[in-house]
Amino acid sequence: MLDKGFKPTVIALGYFDSVHLGHQKLIKLAREYADKHGCTLTIFTFLGNVKAKLNLTDEKSVYLPREREQFIRDLGADEIYFAPVSKTFLSTGKLAFLNGLNRKFNIKCYFSGQDYTFGRYGKGNAQYLTDYAKKHNQDHVIVDTFTYQGEKVSTTRVKSALASGDLTLAKQLLGRYYSINGKVVSDRQVGKKIGFPTANISCDSEKFMLKNGVYFGKVRLEGKNYSAIINYGSRPTYNLKNKLIEAHIIDFDGNLYGKYITLEFVSFMREILKFDSEKELKEQLQKDLLKIKGEKYD
Repeated sequence: MLDKGFKPTVIALGYFDSVHLGHQKLIKLAREYADKHGCTLTIFTFLGNVKAKLNLTDEKSVYLPREREQFIRDLGADEIYFAPVSKTFLSTGKLAFLNGLNRKFNIKCYFSGQDYTFGRYGKGNAQYLTDYAKKHNQDHVIVDTFTYQGEKVSTTRVKSALASGDLTLAKQLLGRYYSINGKVVSDRQVGKKIGFPTANISCDSEKFMLKNGVYFGKVRLEGKNYSAIINYGSRPTYNLKNKLIEAHIIDFDGNLYGKYITLEFVSFMREILKFDSEKELKEQLQKDLLKIKGEKYD
């Protein structure tokens, strides 16, 4: 039996993989409702990749849980409920799913998108949730689909933009630059040898990555914004096929090993090239550096 002493909560339901503009709209509206009715705001999402688990595919997530958590908290969430991506949880029926939420929270109102589904095989939908809420003297707000240039803003669309290197479109859909948060690891230190030291970040196997290439980006360190040349992909000059993120952070001199940093990708500069020598590679990096000296970001 639910302890009615729990403070009433508004719960926003979704996967929130990319926390794109449509997700942001839903969370902001839920925050406004919570403030108006003296409730806390709880965001329901998943700890892992639901689609990969259900479809047994290698589908990746645009943002990892630790990245999503920061974006969601910045939007005003009081609490985030990370549901497990397990066979047991994902096989929960639609009624049992909602009853389970009500045992955990004193729910005043649900917020969801028009196409939200839940429960085993996704059999629960917005109409079912509305009917359930009505029976339990709760509210359910369905948020209209958010569009950009006449098309629905979706994680699938975000992934398509990233895969083609269209960072302008990705930013329009996300409301921010696409970013990667990762731990700086030690590598071969070839960049330092040729005068272009890099912060190297290993690629998380669960994360959806953008098109291989060289990018203009930025990173915030110790309260300052720095421009960066970011290489994502293989390193053909050295016949290395494993993919790595290498960021030459301009005008920064410091030890970042073992620290987590966030790289933001601003624009695609060029394809990754194979050079015949380190001298040619260095000359190209010098050209890249000159090119981004005039680049601006907001």
